[in-house]
Amino acid sequence: MDRVITSKIAKELSSPKSKIIVLVGQRQVGKTYELKRFQELYSDSQYIDFEDIRYQQLFKPAVDELESIIGDRKEERLLLLDEIQYLDKCGSVLKLLYDHFPKTKIIATGSASFLLLKNIGDSLYGRHIAYDMFPLIFREILGDTSCNTFNLSGYKKQLHKPSINAHLINLLVYGSLPDIWLENDLVRKQDILKGYVNSLLFKDILEIEGIRMPQVLKRLLSLLSLQIGNEVNPNELAAQLEINRKTVIEYIALFEKFKILYTVRAFNDKQRREIKKGFKVYFNDLGIRNAMINNFVRIEGRNDVGALFENLVVNMIMQNIDYYRKPYKIYFWRTFTNAEVDLVLLNNETTGLIPIEIKYSKTKFPSKSFINSYKDRLEGEYCINRDNLWKFI
Repeated sequence: MDRVITSKIAKELSSPKSKIIVLVGQRQVGKTYELKRFQELYSDSQYIDFEDIRYQQLFKPAVDELESIIGDRKEERLLLLDEIQYLDKCGSVLKLLYDHFPKTKIIATGSASFLLLKNIGDSLYGRHIAYDMFPLIFREILGDTSCNTFNLSGYKKQLHKPSINAHLINLLVYGSLPDIWLENDLVRKQDILKGYVNSLLFKDILEIEGIRMPQVLKRLLSLLSLQIGNEVNPNELAAQLEINRKTVIEYIALFEKFKILYTVRAFNDKQRREIKKGFKVYFNDLGIRNAMINNFVRIEGRNDVGALFENLVVNMIMQNIDYYRKPYKIYFWRTFTNAEVDLVLLNNETTGLIPIEIKYSKTKFPSKSFINSYKDRLEGEYCINRDNLWKFI
């Protein structure tokens, strides 16, 4: 299956001054598959998995030792380094490879951007380019990854609308991690997702962060699963879990760093009536969210379909902004009198604003209160529902 990221990697590799490419993302989004794709494309490639302790012991930050492992420093090659965070002093190793092996191109993967940054630090400053990888997006599912741009409400291929509508139900329940998406048996989908949340989901957090209360961590994520699309109150969560507010905030930050979920902050422009410190959470994959609460009921029998659809749409826009390097930052908006907008895009280049309402089965345009407050900065306004979803993929 073609991925949007593939052409970006290929373009960077083709540059005579290509940097170290770092792929980050939660487990099972397809990072290893992407390395194996390039292993097949490049005859001079070497694939190394650093979950294998033998490789962890071999690779040391010394040029002569590196040369004895991978070969002459003047030869051309593509190094494919999987799960680089397990390599001690990985930043120093990558720096030496970049500085002393000028014809060696490198793609490295890791499960969390924060983890990579912590280990790489300043040693790779100016030497690497990082790409986030997400679960499958609609364009990848449809096999339509050739377009290299994204414009809000600008998708033109209406012929894909029936397929998008057909896929929507499956995405809302089972998400779009590649292995899950490619599995046709619904019971197996559920079993794989349950196994994932019970074994792999917290693997990096527990192993690397040394969390002392893993059960609290899992209970918190389950509670957050029930709050997608709603403002999160850390004090309430702390009371339910019998821990302090600071720990709740720290754990949510860990979930973000390991790409399990992300937060969307409240937009405000110093107007008194706007809330300023609230935030919402959304899951990077809805299959994981549903597995956390063990709910794989079909959409027709659920009371959370609106929240699921909102999460999917926010994911879709956030992922396209990232993949296609669009100059937007995402927020939600609410006043103390409960006027609200589900999603607000802030154009970092123009300071323009785009309010978006997200409704599964109806049309409701953004709050007039927001429109009146920011009419001089509006660059458009939208309602996204299941009928016009195809225009925004």
